[in-house]
Amino acid sequence: MQRLEWSPLLETGVAEMDASHRTLLQAIHATIDADDSSLPSRIAELLSALALDFAEEEALMDQLYYPTEHEHRAAHRRALAALQHALPVAQADPAGARSLLERLPRWFLGHLSAMDLPLAVAVENAGHPHTQPPNARLRQQLALLLQEQSI
Repeated sequence: MQRLEWSPLLETGVAEMDASHRTLLQAIHATIDADDSSLPSRIAELLSALALDFAEEEALMDQLYYPTEHEHRAAHRRALAALQHALPVAQADPAGARSLLERLPRWFLGHLSAMDLPLAVAVENAGHPHTQPPNARLRQQLALLLQEQSI
């Protein structure tokens, strides 16, 4: 399995989201790399990290009256449910749990690009107070595309 490493290409342009995402990616890899005996506790820690990240994003959506909030929240619920399912599986069948966990980096990248980048653009467009890192390339490219399309 190829490892997804944090890079400026993954930045959304909202420093707070990016810091949370960086921590989340580290937690994903720590869970994948865990030995069988510590796998259930790592999954529980990852669940907590995901829940925190999702709560922060959902608070942003609430403040912005974000138009696709329902879909974004549903994606969060599905991710948490899948990981909660892996917790008892990890206790009985660590190899079975790992097959799910190894999909997490791909899920993370898909969620980041399909859900979190548009949210970051909405934060920017709403003038919501945030800190933008200088090299948020994906967010900048999406913002330009949306401007070109008058979206």
